[in-house]
Amino acid sequence: MNHPKISIIIPVYNVEKYLRECLDSCVNQTLEDIEIICVDDASPDNSIKILEEYQQKDSRIRIFRHEENKNLGTARNTGLTNATGEYVWFVDSDDYIDTKACQILYDAIKEFDVDILCFSALKFVDEDKKRRFIYDKYYHQGVQINKIYHPKTNWKELKFSNLNVSACMYLAKTSVLQNFRFREGVFFEDTDFTTILLASVNSFCYIPHTAYFYRTNPTSTMQTPITQKKLDCVIECMESLDKFVTENKINKKHFLYKFLADQIDFNISLYGANPDIDIKNLDPLLLLQKKYFSIWRSIRKTLKKLLHG
Repeated sequence: MNHPKISIIIPVYNVEKYLRECLDSCVNQTLEDIEIICVDDASPDNSIKILEEYQQKDSRIRIFRHEENKNLGTARNTGLTNATGEYVWFVDSDDYIDTKACQILYDAIKEFDVDILCFSALKFVDEDKKRRFIYDKYYHQGVQINKIYHPKTNWKELKFSNLNVSACMYLAKTSVLQNFRFREGVFFEDTDFTTILLASVNSFCYIPHTAYFYRTNPTSTMQTPITQKKLDCVIECMESLDKFVTENKINKKHFLYKFLADQIDFNISLYGANPDIDIKNLDPLLLLQKKYFSIWRSIRKTLKKLLHG
């Protein structure tokens, strides 16, 4: 059996407005030896018809369907389970990629011979039929270009807080990814998945190529209002990271501690400032904050004022 070089995994839900642009950017890749795995997550719109239309024209497109909506993490897991490529790239269906990206990323990950390749992205927004690019690039701050890092064995090389946690900003070996899965039925499934993945691999490298174009969508998870459900998912995510740190007996000076402490502080500040959130519902995060406070004393003055009047 011949395995394609790259499996592009696209979760699809309610994106008929944007789906064609995403698919066009994938089917028109200069690297033709790819497969495009589309997971229809019981989308209520015409997304499945668009997928089937494209599949009729391009045999590299493989469609998997969920009978009921299971959210992004499950859709990505379905794609990962069925991926046959040498490498995997997660692409969201309302975004698009550079048509030369697969070739550039494949050549680079082969050249550096790493488990994961990191790259840059650019945000954009469509306004009044005009596209505006937002030039605050999604990238990995403080990470040296073309340097091979070994996070599993040499954690002093890098501050983990400098890495972007979006799963879409990495090309990874399929053989490595098969040991990992996204949490399902939750928001923010990227945060702990990507963090744990990067902390577990033998090597990764960052190249400055802008391969990904991220749509700023007012209906996306990140743009919609703060809710108790989102807070619950944040708590699950932080507890997942804490469990990883504890089970793997990660040294308290490890870069992952700083990342986790920053995430906890940020989310307490964010959700604690919302009058619709009962302050008692922050207790699990406050317990984690207390655990990591002795290591990273970075509690915000605004938070102290908020909690103690």
